Amino acid sequence: MSGDGVSVGGNVVDNADIVDVFHAPAGFSFTAFDTREITTPDGPVSLRYPRLDADVIHALCDDVRKNRNDCLASMPVNDIIDVLAKAVELWTDPDYPLRRLAERLVPAITGYDADMTRIELKRYMRMFRRRELLRFVDDDLPCPQMLDEYRPNRSGGYTRLYGPDLSFHVFSSNVPGIPVWSMTMGLLVKSGIVGKSSFDEPLMPVLFAKSIREVDPELADAIAVVPWKGGTEPLENAAIGEANAVIVYGSSHTTELLRPKVAESKPFLSYGARIGFSLVGRESLRADCYESTIHHMAVDVATYDQQSCLAAQTVFVERGGVLAPHETAELLAHELESQQRKYPRSTPTQEESLAIRRMRSSVEMMSLFAGGSGTGMADDGSGPFVIASPHGTDWTVLYYPDAASLPTPASPLNRTITVVAVNDLADALPVMTPYRQWLQSCGVAVDSTRLFPLAQRVGELGIDRICPVGEMNRAKSGWHHDGGFNLLDLVRAVDVERGTDRFADSFDDDFE
Repeated sequence: MSGDGVSVGGNVVDNADIVDVFHAPAGFSFTAFDTREITTPDGPVSLRYPRLDADVIHALCDDVRKNRNDCLASMPVNDIIDVLAKAVELWTDPDYPLRRLAERLVPAITGYDADMTRIELKRYMRMFRRRELLRFVDDDLPCPQMLDEYRPNRSGGYTRLYGPDLSFHVFSSNVPGIPVWSMTMGLLVKSGIVGKSSFDEPLMPVLFAKSIREVDPELADAIAVVPWKGGTEPLENAAIGEANAVIVYGSSHTTELLRPKVAESKPFLSYGARIGFSLVGRESLRADCYESTIHHMAVDVATYDQQSCLAAQTVFVERGGVLAPHETAELLAHELESQQRKYPRSTPTQEESLAIRRMRSSVEMMSLFAGGSGTGMADDGSGPFVIASPHGTDWTVLYYPDAASLPTPASPLNRTITVVAVNDLADALPVMTPYRQWLQSCGVAVDSTRLFPLAQRVGELGIDRICPVGEMNRAKSGWHHDGGFNLLDLVRAVDVERGTDRFADSFDDDFE
């Protein structure tokens, strides 16, 4: 190794050549390592990670569980919040070494634009400040102090909540920072954590664990993060067998492969692929606000190239505004080109590019059969059309004149957005009904008189999150991911029933 490294807890975190993309309890030793080289604007960097087998995973789980039992299990939840908040507070300093490391390496690893990554990571980490964590636990649990001790419940008895002593987390790579959410969930319910990171983005969970180590080394010893290739059964089986709960982020294929391996007695939380859509009301396309609305629509599409399960894939635009739906599609294309100049899209795979071109061709053929030209600007909105980026597949706007002609609300992603004209926003809902198991987030741009009646109907559709257009990729602390409870779904409750305390009093010599 060469250069000046930043040493945290005995591991070299960063130097001129090598970055460790793993975290283990202090004193835990790996015997062999491999490296993967990435190219950064400052030159090549090697990512170092340990070679693993089932025995190593079992030993790592044992170490994490022991450290959890020695420290985390008896730690008051408010103290855990304080540690997490202090670790996150470090990230509010632009000169914090681990933040600078993330801003330098995450774009190189993922291919996302550096400026967009810097802005989104900054926004994301601020979700875990103390006041947000307090809101998180208060919203999710009937009484957060039930994680510490038996507390009175509404039935007249007492309840204590117990989290798993060890949880196994499978992190996805599509959106940097998502592992921070999962790790925070585990720590708040006093669970030791063994995380499997992805080689496509192995850095952020490690950096977060090391920030925790700077604040509280003992708590950080209840965390381990190591990367391995998905589908490596000996490692997965070892981790699943050791854990009392399993949390999986990734494709639906990944979650369904792992689900049968987890015993029914263990909590299994899976967060797979989802479809988001937006409802844009005519009032948001007035002369004084349509530019802002369209800009917000483009932000939802451009942020992390729609790779987040929160992102919009289809936008339903209501007729009757100053701007017609087909004109909205045209201006959205201009705004996506502006976003491309500001935050260039990452390079898609050949398969992803092919999927985009196929969808473009399909809509162009529909347009030709309908008597249109296939491609966009000259069309009057009476038929489907495509507006394609001037350079390859950087972005794509697909337009349909009515909901009935929409073949699917799903998108090939990578800044491919479908715009559908509707006479009334309610016309969009029957089209989305067959996809209810895949639905998650709905962005809305409507006035306050329409918000809650529309939310009522959208909620019945299967959506679990409604937010402003422009905020679809920025879920707030305490939201109910996939309609569940982030913390409550991980804990088990133990009740001391009403009257048990009075019965115990009867054995007191002084009891009357």
